Amino acid sequence: MQHFFCLRHALAAFALVLCLVGYAANGQQADTLRSRRLSEVKVSGSSRQKAVSNSAPEQTFTARDMEQMGASSVSDAVRHMAGVTLHDYGGAGGLKTVSIRGLGAQFTGVSYDGVPLSDVQTGQIDLQRYTLNGVKQLDLLIGEGNDIFIAAREAVMPSLLTISTQGVSHSDHDLHLTAQAVMGAWGYVSPTLSAEKSWGKVGVNVLADYVYAENDYPFTIYNIKERIHKHRVHSLMNQGHAELNMRYAFSDNHSLNLKLYYYDNDRQLPGVVRYYTDDSQQQLRERTAFGQLQYRGVLSPRWQLKAAAKWNWANTDYRDRLYPEGNMDGNYWQREGYLTAATLWNATESLRFSYASDYLHNDLNCRCPMAPDVKPSRTAWLNTLSARWNRGFLSATARILHSAYINHAERGTAASDYRHWSPSFSTSVRLGSGWQARLMWKDIFRMPSFNELYFYHRGDTNLKPERTSQWNAGITWQGRISQRLSGSMTIDGYINKVKDKIVCIPFNLFISRNVNAAKVRVKGIDLSLAAKYDIADGHALEAQGHYSYMNAEDRSSRGASSYGKQIAYTPEHNYSAALTWRNPWVNISLTSYGVSKRWATNEHTKGTSLGGYAELGTSLFREFKLKGRQRLTASLSISNLLNKQYEVITAYPMPGIGWRCMVRWEM
Repeated sequence: MQHFFCLRHALAAFALVLCLVGYAANGQQADTLRSRRLSEVKVSGSSRQKAVSNSAPEQTFTARDMEQMGASSVSDAVRHMAGVTLHDYGGAGGLKTVSIRGLGAQFTGVSYDGVPLSDVQTGQIDLQRYTLNGVKQLDLLIGEGNDIFIAAREAVMPSLLTISTQGVSHSDHDLHLTAQAVMGAWGYVSPTLSAEKSWGKVGVNVLADYVYAENDYPFTIYNIKERIHKHRVHSLMNQGHAELNMRYAFSDNHSLNLKLYYYDNDRQLPGVVRYYTDDSQQQLRERTAFGQLQYRGVLSPRWQLKAAAKWNWANTDYRDRLYPEGNMDGNYWQREGYLTAATLWNATESLRFSYASDYLHNDLNCRCPMAPDVKPSRTAWLNTLSARWNRGFLSATARILHSAYINHAERGTAASDYRHWSPSFSTSVRLGSGWQARLMWKDIFRMPSFNELYFYHRGDTNLKPERTSQWNAGITWQGRISQRLSGSMTIDGYINKVKDKIVCIPFNLFISRNVNAAKVRVKGIDLSLAAKYDIADGHALEAQGHYSYMNAEDRSSRGASSYGKQIAYTPEHNYSAALTWRNPWVNISLTSYGVSKRWATNEHTKGTSLGGYAELGTSLFREFKLKGRQRLTASLSISNLLNKQYEVITAYPMPGIGWRCMVRWEM
C-alpha cells in the first residue's frame, strides 16, 4: 500500500506545482512587442430560460452552477434536480445510479457529448464513472421535449441525462492549459491536467485525471443501548480517466469531431455492515474504452444533417476471496457497435420535420463458474419520424418510434425478438407575462438486460420489455419582479404507469428467476424555484431549490402483501436547496438535500425501514484574474456539515462530515 501512498501525493503535488508555476509566471516581464489575439465572443440564450420554456420538464446545471454548490461528482449535482432518486452505496467508489420519477435506473439514459452510453449487461449507467472535470453542462430531460433533431436511441428513453464536456472549445491558435489539484477527507486525492491547441481548421484537446481514495470514513452502529464506533474498511479506490478530442472544421457549417475515451477503476468493495461484522474480500476492476466520430453540417437554409459512429468495449472483473475456488467470481466483456444518422428539414418558418435511423449491435461473453456459457448478442434497428410546429403562442411536437430487436446466442437458447411502435406528443401554450402551460405524453418501453435474460441466477429468455406510459402537465413562469429581483418557477404533476415490470422471484437460497410479474403506478408533483437578487455592484444573492412528492405504488396483485405500498428505496418526499452570495471577495454557498422515510422491501416488513435525513453543506470559492487570460480558482467545500449519519441503501453507511479543497490554474 505504500507505493499507492507515494503515487497519490506525487501526482497531487505535480498538479499543485503547475498551478503555482503558472501563478509565478504571471509576474514575469511581458514582451511589449508581443501581438495579442482577441478572444472570441459567443452569444447564446440562457440555458435556464430554455429549460423553463420547454414543453417537457428539463433541468440544467452549468459548470458555474455546480461549482457554486460545491458538487464533486456528476451524482452530487444530479441529486439536486427535481424528480431524482439517487441510489448511493457510499464513498467515492460506491455504485451511484439515479432513478427518475420512480421508474428505476434502467429507465434513465445517459448521453456523453451527443452519443448515448450503454451497459447491455446490467441495463443501468454507474454515474461515478464520469467525473466533472471538463464538464460544461448537465441537462436532464424527462419525456419528450422541444428538440426533434436527436438520435433515435435518445428518443427511446423516458428520461435522458446529457453530459456535455468542453471538448475543443477555443477557436484561437493559442495554447490553453489547465492544471487542477483536489484533496479531501479520507485519503482523497485527484490531480487533473488538460491542454488544448488549434492549427487552422484542426483543434485538439487532451484531458487526464486520476482519483485515489481510501474511503475509511468513521460511522456508528446502534444496537439497542450499545454504540459501536468503527471505520469503513476495504474501500480503497484507484481510478484513472483520459480523453482525446479532435475537431476539424471544413467550414462554418460543416465540422467533424472525434473523441477517444478510456476509463479504468480498480477498487475494493466494502461489505454490508451488520452489528459486529463488515467483512468483505470483494474486488472489482472496471475498464471502458470507446471511440466516437461525429459529423454535423448545415446543407442549406432548409436542411441539416448529423451522423455518428461509435465503438465501445467494456470489461468487468469481479473477485470474492471469501468463497472457495472462485465460485462467485465473474469476468465479463461487452462490445457495442453503433451507427446513427439524422436529418432536419425546415419545411416552413413554423413547421419542421426530422428523421433519424440508428443501428446497434451488442455482444457479451463471460468467464464465470456459476453462469451459463451463452455468449448472447443483440442487433437493433431504431427509426423515428418527428414533427414540430411552432406558431405564436402555441407549439406542438409529435414523434413515432419503431424499434426492432433481434437476439442471438452462440450457445443455448436466445431471448425472444421484439418489434414495437412507440408514439409520443407534447405541447406548450404561452399565457403571457412570462407564464406557460405544457402537456406531454409518451409511450415507451425497456428491453431486458442480458443479466435479466441469461444470468443472476437464472434468467428468463421469454421476458417481455417493461412498458411505460408517461403523462406530465405543468405550469412555468420566468420574469423580473423588480429592477433588482428576477426569478423562475416550474410546477409539474405527472403519472407514470409501468406494465410487465421485471421482478426477481426466489425459489430457494441459491436459485431465483426473473419474471414479468409486476405493475407500478407513480403519481407525483415536482416544484422548482430560482431567484436572483442584485444587491449592489458586484454583489448578488442567488437561490434555487426543488421539492418533489412521489407516490410510487406496487399495483401488481390485490391481496398481495406489497399491493398499494411505496416501492423499495423510493422516498415520498425529497428536497434540495442552494443559496449563494456572490461578491468581490469570497463567494459563499450553502446547500441542503434531504429525503423522507423509505423502505428496503416492497412488502415493508418489520425492520426494513430507513429513516429520513437532511444533509447540509457549504463551499467557499474565489477566482483570481491574473495577467492576460490566466486565472487561478480556489475552493473549499464541507459536506454533511452537521455530521448526520444515514444510509441510502440499507447496511451501507454514508460518510459523515468531510472536506474537499481545490486549486485550479488556467491559461
